[in-house]
Amino acid sequence: MKFRRALIIAVAVIFVLVTSNLLTTKGVSAKFSQSYPAVVCPPTDSNVTSQVSIATKKIPFRIISGKSTVMAPIGTTRYSITKGAILLDQGATSSLAWQNLSGVWAGSTLCRAPQGDQWFVGGAADVTSKGRLYVVNSGLSDAIVDVAVWTAAGPQSGKVLTVRANSSSRVSLDLLAAGATRLVIRVTARSGRINAFLVDERAKGLKTLGGDAVNSVDFPRTDFVIAGIPHQVTKGVGGPHVLRLLVPGNVDANIRVDSISKDGVFVPVGFDGRVVPHGQVIDVPLASTIAYSAFSLRIRSDQPLVAGVYSPLRMSDHQDIVWNAMSPPLVPMVMAITGLTPTLVFTGDVVDLIVSTRLTSGKTVTTHIVGNDNVIWKVPDKAQSITISGIKSSVAASGLITSTSGIGAFPLAVGSTLAKAPVPVSDIAVISH
Repeated sequence: MKFRRALIIAVAVIFVLVTSNLLTTKGVSAKFSQSYPAVVCPPTDSNVTSQVSIATKKIPFRIISGKSTVMAPIGTTRYSITKGAILLDQGATSSLAWQNLSGVWAGSTLCRAPQGDQWFVGGAADVTSKGRLYVVNSGLSDAIVDVAVWTAAGPQSGKVLTVRANSSSRVSLDLLAAGATRLVIRVTARSGRINAFLVDERAKGLKTLGGDAVNSVDFPRTDFVIAGIPHQVTKGVGGPHVLRLLVPGNVDANIRVDSISKDGVFVPVGFDGRVVPHGQVIDVPLASTIAYSAFSLRIRSDQPLVAGVYSPLRMSDHQDIVWNAMSPPLVPMVMAITGLTPTLVFTGDVVDLIVSTRLTSGKTVTTHIVGNDNVIWKVPDKAQSITISGIKSSVAASGLITSTSGIGAFPLAVGSTLAKAPVPVSDIAVISH
């Protein structure tokens, strides 16, 4: 009898607690907003022509300069940047900027969403250097930025920059590490919406030695591809290349390098089990004997590192240079390329994907890209954008653009990725308590 009474009391207490909890508590479903952050396209010097390919004329944009933050339709599918950087809000579509100093050099770079951390493998700060680093703050408050520099002598004293709201800052490379012939630069944002862009331009006296826009990478890796390295063959002899490497950690790295082209895959002499000392920027000559216009490198390491390939090229009446950056794994994407006809280089054990090209006439041409190792494909003339889909296996890719002034290379990567943020939920209970 006592046991039954205790059981009845326990059940009654549980019932009261559960009922009161249900009456005083109501479920709140979390809500999220999703959007693509706007991308920033680089500023330029007054003597350099710079154009950005746009998906449609209705894309909202604004110039990153002064106090104005009003965005308006851009009104063109090929916008000329005369000085300041611009902000583009075109969702999932990536844009390409083409920079050109007539008869001297040319280069291409991706317009990117604000980056918290960027690595640049390329450039010099010796007597031939006319290179510069641009740091853009597209936010509405001042930004603090750390610039770390490595040379052949090891890490150098870093610099801290303050970039005013809605503006950009220009720093000559010879002010970062005077006299250095090999540079790796890391730009890290402490605060603010920051993008950095690097231009490596060189001259010896009155003689121009070419230039290029150096594309950045997000972080050091242990297994990656540098795709689409341009290769000139003159009278059966291939042009020179230089592989630049930096192991930023505290342990030396053992690396293996595979050269990949239509000739197949092979390891260049001295690149199987090569030791790379940590903390120092090293340049390794890379002589390629292939007979094709482009090749790729796959680098595997037991320590994270960053790398790039420097290629001096001969144009009709002058010299130019090209920097190829690490290419991330290819993902489905849309890229605006109005006014440009790049040659795309896809690198992978198996290449099997679809490229749909939208022409300025409105017509769409679909191409099935299939092959092994290195597949080279040229975008049709009068293309406005390309859409890459149906990627069947791991592939890295890059693009090459040729003009009378020079050649530019860019990794095939997205400029902005989908961001997800919680939406605040109003609850009167918060006020009443």
